[in-house]
Amino acid sequence: MRPTIFALAAALAAFCAPLYAQEAAVFTQAEIDAAPACGKGRGIEEGTVQLCSCKATTFKRFVWGSGPYSGHSDVCTAARHAGVIDEDGGVLAVMGRAGQTSYTASDANGISSKRWGLYQSSFDVMLAQIAGQTASEPSGGPVLACSGFSADLAPYTCSCPEGSDSGGSVWGSGPYTGDSDVCRAAVHAGAIPAAGGQVRVTAAPGRDAYEGTSQNGVTTSRWGSYGQSFEVAAAAATVTTLQGTCETMPADTDSLVCVCPENAPISKSVWGSGPYTADSDICTAARHAGVVGDEGGSVTAIRLRGLDSYAGSAANGITTSKWGSFEGSITFDRN
Repeated sequence: MRPTIFALAAALAAFCAPLYAQEAAVFTQAEIDAAPACGKGRGIEEGTVQLCSCKATTFKRFVWGSGPYSGHSDVCTAARHAGVIDEDGGVLAVMGRAGQTSYTASDANGISSKRWGLYQSSFDVMLAQIAGQTASEPSGGPVLACSGFSADLAPYTCSCPEGSDSGGSVWGSGPYTGDSDVCRAAVHAGAIPAAGGQVRVTAAPGRDAYEGTSQNGVTTSRWGSYGQSFEVAAAAATVTTLQGTCETMPADTDSLVCVCPENAPISKSVWGSGPYTADSDICTAARHAGVVGDEGGSVTAIRLRGLDSYAGSAANGITTSKWGSFEGSITFDRN
């Protein structure tokens, strides 16, 4: 294993990929009107953004990656793949990124990108918004294939293709190591089926150990210490959120906001290592996940699909138990 012309303010660093089509950079009308034609993505200094325009085309030029894209990729085809423009073309913003050791292939918005190995530069694409106006989404909607996990951008939403149960390696059982394949991890977690779908990806702290398990048709591997983790959940269009006491997840509730008291009693009724069974004690599970400490605090528990099995583990002074199949799971919003 282990084998981003107009310079903008530092706030644009948040636009590090993988991006999805709601992201936008703000420009004046004059800047947008003067945008030159797009070409390839090489030559854009890392961390700077430039405007360019695409004509209506068939978008059949070569693209490598799924966001970020390799510097020798065609910008317009990449923008169509990312859902930033539709088949009629338009003006977009391109951010220069550092080179990557590898680029993942995917299918999105009628465009098939290719995989590639090491390349010295990369770029991302985003909507170009006129100052004072709200950026509108292209007709295809905000659909961008997931690539490698980005801790700088998290939390973010991305889309996984059909066949997400096969492909890249995954280490852990939730949270997963930061270099695990996001889509395959999402199938393992029960966030999406093998047919794909949109997922919400959140950052989680690194762990001393990751346990491998088999569930939902995906087998993950065990690993030792790793400095960054992530968790995945289904990107639901609507969410029912309740305010309540921190006990267990209420039935038919998508998310629960509650407060764990200081020095809350440690319950033995916690099964799993994140996701946890939906009948697990929320505060104890939150402490195990590192969402709160002994001092307590507000937590947001999110309901997920049930899993075939749950692995027990020890973390943050809490030891959880293993379990077999259960009808529902929970994880935590870390924002």
